[in-house]
Amino acid sequence: MLSYRHGFHAGNHADVLKHMVLCLILRQLKQKGKPLTYIDTHSGAGAYSLKSAWSQQTGEYKNGVDKIINNSLLRELVPDYYKIINDINEGSGALNYYPGSPMFAAQICDENDSANFMELHPTEYENLKYNLHHYSYCHVHHRDAAEGLPALLPPAIRRGLIFIDPSYELENDYKNTISLVKNAYTKFPQGIFAIWYPLLGKASNHAYEFIRGITKLNIRRTVRAEFTVCAQDTLMGMHGSGMVVCNAPFGFKENLDKILPEITEQLAIDKTAEFKLEKLTPDD
Repeated sequence: MLSYRHGFHAGNHADVLKHMVLCLILRQLKQKGKPLTYIDTHSGAGAYSLKSAWSQQTGEYKNGVDKIINNSLLRELVPDYYKIINDINEGSGALNYYPGSPMFAAQICDENDSANFMELHPTEYENLKYNLHHYSYCHVHHRDAAEGLPALLPPAIRRGLIFIDPSYELENDYKNTISLVKNAYTKFPQGIFAIWYPLLGKASNHAYEFIRGITKLNIRRTVRAEFTVCAQDTLMGMHGSGMVVCNAPFGFKENLDKILPEITEQLAIDKTAEFKLEKLTPDD
């Protein structure tokens, strides 16, 4: 499926959640001072203009990153997130560009690490190559996640993060993502798996079945972080999203205890906005 382009959605409320989670996990991995493997299965272009016609058409960033860009509490809790946004905007203080997951990862990782990025869309792939060409430790692959991820596992560096962020345009994407995690875990049981999923009014049951399927994999320390910004509407699009993190680092859930309530409050569109933060499987 090659119709999805993230440029329409860059910096929205889902990006705020997924990229703060990404920054938290990578920073915790880097604190140990050991090399890591990073694999991004659905990378996109790596960086986006918020002044583009696509972004201006939807204006989704206005109900996302734009609402929390000056939040002092979140700046303290997730400093990497804000530093990288500032860097991509050349310290101007303006919000002209928004980094995708590859740019966040590229700036937190370094030459001791191995970072791999997969993107199937030919234009997004070319944009991704351009946006990451300065980073020698970043390897860009023009391939599908279902084929590419098994081929890259097990990695030479046996610690790290697999970041999985499909578009979920097709109903089978939910089941396929569960299978992707299941198969990858058999090859890389030491790895952390961070998986994003949408909350869609027209597909409300899919998220429930997805969480149930991931939980049944019985990967230790599986944590669910989810929030909504408004009431569910069966005719409208995404009203919230979530992250499931399997093999979550110790203390990860505690790090989200202050972040998730804050982004829910700040990004709320109506009074029904709420969040869930829970352990789905035990530590061991």
